[in-house]
Amino acid sequence: MTDINAIQPTGTAKPIDAVAQAAQAGASRPVEAPVPKDVVEISEIARLAAQIQEIPDVRAELVEAVKAQIVVGASETPERIEIAVQRLTDELLRGL
Repeated sequence: MTDINAIQPTGTAKPIDAVAQAAQAGASRPVEAPVPKDVVEISEIARLAAQIQEIPDVRAELVEAVKAQIVVGASETPERIEIAVQRLTDELLRGL
């Protein structure tokens, strides 16, 4: 039969104790744990969703009343037509 050598080396075993070694190495200064920092990131979609929530609700009664005025022509006064033409002209000229 063959000889089996011992698993342990012939010297004395020394325990590995990281806490004790750290305490001995830095006994004069306390160990400070890093302070975690919280970070919040808001996606672009979340920002858009928040903006949509800020849009006021559509007043359906008012929309229907204005549509009815348009259908019967009550809103087509010369003054309003002139204002609309002026705004359209201004907008078209800004694009040039």
